[in-house]
Amino acid sequence: MRPAPLHAGCRRDFSYSIVPSQTDKDDQGRLLDDPFDPRCTEWLVEIPTEVSWANLPGADEVEINSFSALAQFDFYMQVQRHYTAHNTSATIEFRQEEIEPLADAIHNAICSGGGYISAALLARFDANATFPRLPFEPIDKVTYERLNAEVMSRRGAVDFFSALQRYDQGEQVEAGPSGCDSDQCLLPLIKTKR
Repeated sequence: MRPAPLHAGCRRDFSYSIVPSQTDKDDQGRLLDDPFDPRCTEWLVEIPTEVSWANLPGADEVEINSFSALAQFDFYMQVQRHYTAHNTSATIEFRQEEIEPLADAIHNAICSGGGYISAALLARFDANATFPRLPFEPIDKVTYERLNAEVMSRRGAVDFFSALQRYDQGEQVEAGPSGCDSDQCLLPLIKTKR
């Protein structure tokens, strides 16, 4: 199924860049580059974002990519065992060569009753060649400011939801995950009479 045209107008009004998803490929298995290619089934929206911790003094001196997946897993397990009684929220970033050792560590923690509950796994930023179109990628301040200025110069709407409503009149049902599969229910509240 091709992305619905309403998204193109909404994206245009709010001025974010769009690219085909990582699942949209040509006959040779290469990623598509044109979001309007008829083979494109999903779009990724590129939104330049600044994180507050990046501006803390000394934050640029810590090389987070130097922590191996196993070191991250060990830290997660220390927190899980000694500081929380529920599932500790953790995302472990890995490179391709770290998959097997990390899988072994998780398996051993489960088999030994070591306290493992769950963790999110995500390919490292520097693994772009192996894992293309990651959910986010690092950019420097100059690139962020340039991309953000480009977005703002193209922007034709102030509020994203209002832009979306201009194109979505409720006539089309969009394909995607259920409205309540995330941390919040995205379905509208229905008022009932008592």
